[in-house]
Amino acid sequence: MNFSLQDLLVLLIPVVSAVVGWATNVVAIKMMFYPVDFVGVWKLGWQGIVPANATRMASASTQIITEKLLRLDELFANFDAEHFTGAHLEEVMDETVEQVIEETAAKYAPEMWAGAQEAAKGHVRQMVRADVERVLSEILAEVGTQIEDILDLEAIVVDTAERDRAIIGEMFQTVGAKEFDFIRRSGGYFGFLFGLVQLGAWLLWPEWWLLPTFGFFVGYVTNFLALKLIFEPAEPKRIGPWTLQGLFHKRQAVVAEEFSKMVSRDILNPENMVSKMISGPGGDKLFAIVTRHVDALVTRYAQNPLIGAMIPADKWDEARVELHRRLREELPKPGGFLHVFAREAVDIYSELVERMVDLDAKSFEGILRPPFQQDEWKLIIAGGVLGLGAGLLQLLYLLGESV
Repeated sequence: MNFSLQDLLVLLIPVVSAVVGWATNVVAIKMMFYPVDFVGVWKLGWQGIVPANATRMASASTQIITEKLLRLDELFANFDAEHFTGAHLEEVMDETVEQVIEETAAKYAPEMWAGAQEAAKGHVRQMVRADVERVLSEILAEVGTQIEDILDLEAIVVDTAERDRAIIGEMFQTVGAKEFDFIRRSGGYFGFLFGLVQLGAWLLWPEWWLLPTFGFFVGYVTNFLALKLIFEPAEPKRIGPWTLQGLFHKRQAVVAEEFSKMVSRDILNPENMVSKMISGPGGDKLFAIVTRHVDALVTRYAQNPLIGAMIPADKWDEARVELHRRLREELPKPGGFLHVFAREAVDIYSELVERMVDLDAKSFEGILRPPFQQDEWKLIIAGGVLGLGAGLLQLLYLLGESV
């Protein structure tokens, strides 16, 4: 019995089908995230689905974050400004107060300050230091009560996504690494099973259109099934001795940890929060609170016999303006008051993890599902088209000149 190359290619149909299923899923995943920027001419080309829709996806995910995970009013409901100031801002206050005193004295009363006794200087430093701690505590308390008007979490997430379109894709790939790996592997498994059916059909009915049709079917269905098995069923469903549940939902605790780590490190970090607090719509509100409390302190010092004597009466307004300028420069600096406040006032990571673990299935799914949901049909069709192309190549190998 002669065994030709064509016979071997026929027997390899399940293997080829497995490769097609795996390859189409790999390419489909790549097409989700790459290229980050549009590649093509005019409207003919491709941009990764996630970077192309980064703003929309970021906004959708943020809705869950702000509505169910990080409600600012809840996070700051028990914020103790006095304790926070004493526990976290001692070093910053000591450094800043010393600088301001020395600079102010050198500018407005250099001779008087240079000739003052150390005891008098120490008294001034101690008084100013105590007043700054009190005023800072009052400022932070007011900021805490009005935090929703000052800090816009959704704007931070959306701005970050617009500034760096790759970051949302990186987050989804990291958080959903296991799920994407399953999509790749399942393409091979399902492809092999469908290939066995394809082999039987070809042996019984070797029509030229059968291979490309099955190729499209394999590419289409493997993508479709993989997406379904990741998210469905959302709740555990018992069928005989087996318990079925979507892979993503099974890993809720692990996904919560990964997602929270990336959000707190790359998006809702102190740098981004401080930037939004001072430059966003809440910036004017923040500085209005700060300047009001500082102005009250300056007015009080102008009437203080000891400090008032150091600065000429006609220079207090100038000193006030200079202090306002200095505050606008100092507040957003790394390691400054606002950075410490953004870093220490709320533990974003811990709060996110704790709440995400307890999320209901539908809300939890909304964290990773956005990349798929609106445009998942594109991935499924792309898988089918790639499978069709592979089927045509397979047909050419099998039939050669007879096609």
